[in-house]
Amino acid sequence: MPTIAVDEALAPVRNLLRREGFEVVHPEEAARAAVLVTTGMEQNVLNIQDVTVGIPIINARGKTPAEVLEAVKDVLGQA
Repeated sequence: MPTIAVDEALAPVRNLLRREGFEVVHPEEAARAAVLVTTGMEQNVLNIQDVTVGIPIINARGKTPAEVLEAVKDVLGQA
């Protein structure tokens, strides 16, 4: 299964992705991930807007873990 980088603040999303068989890593390891899932909150703190990660980014703000899972699968073509 693909590796997904997920913000620490998104524990329910991290847990669901792991249960679905994805490898979940910290956003600092996004270079080896297929998708980055973020809350959008840390972008200014970490200056992510200045960094090109080269992978799809899913903003999880306002989404349920199931909706994020669906978005990850859509991006990966697994829907």
